[in-house]
Amino acid sequence: MPRQVPTKLTSVRAIMASPEFRLGFQEARNGIPFDWRNGAWEYERGRLFAHLAPLNMPLRVGQQINPKAVTLLEAAFKRKLVI
Repeated sequence: MPRQVPTKLTSVRAIMASPEFRLGFQEARNGIPFDWRNGAWEYERGRLFAHLAPLNMPLRVGQQINPKAVTLLEAAFKRKLVI
């Protein structure tokens, strides 16, 4: 039986700030198919979030993570739309 991957506590902002999340978000928004070779959780979360967020909602505002996007992803986690 496979072992569980080690887990660690993190924040929504840290997830959203990761390069993998941004890549998944951008690829999904651009219609690029899922890259099954990318095993990063943040990549998959970014792709899922791109499908949940309104098309006019940017991930960043200037250099900062969009606070409205943070609120939306927090709600998606609570509703188990993203894990």
